[in-house]
Amino acid sequence: MEVLDKQTINIFLSSDDIYAKYIPVLLESICSKASKNYNYIVTIADANIAENTKSSIANSIKLYSNFKIKYVDINNLIRKYKDLFVTFAHFTVSTYIRFFIPDILRDVNKAIYLDIDLLINSDISELYEINIDDFIVAAAVDACYARELYYNKNNEISYSENVLGLPKGVPEFNAGVLLINLKKWREENITQKCIDKLSEIGTPRVLDQCILNSVIKQSHIYKLPVEWNYVWHAQLEDLKPITESSAFNGVIKEYNEKIHQIKIIHYTSSVKPWNIYGTHKDIHVLSYLAEDWWKTASKTGIFTQLLTSQLNHNRTHNEKANINKVKRIYLFNLRFFKVKKSQNFKSYYLFNIPILKIKTFY
Repeated sequence: MEVLDKQTINIFLSSDDIYAKYIPVLLESICSKASKNYNYIVTIADANIAENTKSSIANSIKLYSNFKIKYVDINNLIRKYKDLFVTFAHFTVSTYIRFFIPDILRDVNKAIYLDIDLLINSDISELYEINIDDFIVAAAVDACYARELYYNKNNEISYSENVLGLPKGVPEFNAGVLLINLKKWREENITQKCIDKLSEIGTPRVLDQCILNSVIKQSHIYKLPVEWNYVWHAQLEDLKPITESSAFNGVIKEYNEKIHQIKIIHYTSSVKPWNIYGTHKDIHVLSYLAEDWWKTASKTGIFTQLLTSQLNHNRTHNEKANINKVKRIYLFNLRFFKVKKSQNFKSYYLFNIPILKIKTFY
């Protein structure tokens, strides 16, 4: 039965043109699992996204009538704070736009913020339906930061407590998935507090994530279960508790318990599903989770473009596979094509998806 006067769920993304080409994969993962009892508005903070990229994004939701895309130009904001918005490594300036979501969505009181390097494995409306009336944000622990805090190799404890002002032993939340109470955010003047704290710190270790953790009080943070933001390079899998009293043991326990119940995969670090073929020294990821991203990508209009790009990269590195000699072809360390023989048939699979079945006579 069709639901009349559906409630609208607002989802917010922020990207430049480099990351925006991967938005169709994120949207496919959202749309294909989202409840039809809601309408969805996806607002994209636009830092010079190319028109052809926007066309790809528009095409990705054509089959989903309850989804709508809106763009908001953020170049004025970037110019205004260009001296304040420091970036490094794989981070881009668009990450800071999280500070301004309540100003951009002026008539909205609740929204979901999502990073681009995510894959949604569940109905996103389930996240939205969490009651955060008494909180500013709902967010999951950053398991990577928890690990670093525990080992304290780079004085993370001192930084966390003395620079960010977090309570002893409390790891940061990861800001890649946020359910935000925009009304309460405005009441608490969080945007201005973030700008002031950023001016004070200068170059936070994890940029705006550090600022948000510093500014938002612990009592205003709803602790999401880790499966809502499962970071793929935490290096906690099968790790045994080191001490009986450490709060870190709870993070280890939850991370490992939820490894087969992931609702949102977060491809954190400089290693992404689209570049996992490269050499990434000292960066460990759950590489098999990249297969999930590519399976979703295979359902989008940009799949051929992405696949061609990766194959071309492999050719330049002398990694081209020979289909006549192997029955399994590996691309950027992932098996993406295979052939299975059964009685009188050969079946061909792309990312474990059957694409062709041929009768044989031998």
